[in-house]
Amino acid sequence: MMLSVSVFVSAVAGYGTRTVYADTRREGDIVYLDSEITDVSDDTVNEWAMEAGLIEEPVDSESICTKMDLIRVLWFRNCSPEYKADALTTKIKDVSKEDIYAALWAYKKGISALDAQKNFNPDTQLTHGDVLQTLWFVNGKPVVSNEITGFVDLDTSSTYYLAVLWAADQKLLIKDEKANFDGSAACRMIDALRYVYYLYHVRSTFPITKTQFLEACEGVTVQAREGNYHYGDSDATPPTTDGFISCDRLVAKALWDLGYTDQTPGGFANGHEDMFPYLLDHGFVQSFDIADVGYGSIVCTSSGQYGHTFVLVSWDQETNTVIRYDEGSEARIHAVQPLQEGWNGGDFRCVFNIPDE
Repeated sequence: MMLSVSVFVSAVAGYGTRTVYADTRREGDIVYLDSEITDVSDDTVNEWAMEAGLIEEPVDSESICTKMDLIRVLWFRNCSPEYKADALTTKIKDVSKEDIYAALWAYKKGISALDAQKNFNPDTQLTHGDVLQTLWFVNGKPVVSNEITGFVDLDTSSTYYLAVLWAADQKLLIKDEKANFDGSAACRMIDALRYVYYLYHVRSTFPITKTQFLEACEGVTVQAREGNYHYGDSDATPPTTDGFISCDRLVAKALWDLGYTDQTPGGFANGHEDMFPYLLDHGFVQSFDIADVGYGSIVCTSSGQYGHTFVLVSWDQETNTVIRYDEGSEARIHAVQPLQEGWNGGDFRCVFNIPDE
């Protein structure tokens, strides 16, 4: 879940002090919703969703969002986890083979229930209230401390009442003169995507450069080597300060040192599942094209049980040699980095880049 507009300041040894704006994505008075969502154009939303890997082609502006449409988008947005063991024990009768892991994710996370016959009902058309309630579930059903007021017709007994208060608090809803919210109205797919856009999109250039990021990675690897850190999952705040580091914690600590202190304890506690949304929230550009791997890239592969991550300095494809920062093993932690190792692009999953300065 994105934070409200905040400023994080961190004094980084050797790099000076840098101010980081975590969220400057929203403009204007976006508070409540009438019958239409029009603040951001359909083309902008479609382009963003395709670049983020949430959809493959532009959404038809008139199509109504179904349960599976929304769950599929949110599953992609949350790193596409595959519950293979659960697929053997939890049989969902009415979901296609391509969507089974997305449906299992939603069921396991308590986002969407099965009916008594173990059906997911993927073709159910969603209302605006349904969509906001699903987003609220995905974000852990947070409680809004100060009740949002001003709605003319929001039913306090509706199943989506608390979700709408949260959505208004998060500024996912557009203000109109009457402050109406018709949660029972059918929600177009493009409007559902627009809610997701408002929740996650960052409308600002990334405030660090690739060189600064690589310098921070170097600082973390030196700190780990000289501090005799060990390979493992850090639970500390800041990440790695308990003496444990791993490939994803390298990225977490480098970003922390550059001012990105709005992380959960330990950094990316669930590996790619936590890292992907965080990087997208903070302006990194995700690509599934290996041609986009280059200087300063965070490269994610599918190797190992939970996937693997390294930060690239250079890649000579003629010799299959990479120079990279990588804390993915005990030996690498205690080696001088960046490392020169062999890699031919195998197990490539995706890449995150800081936009060009």
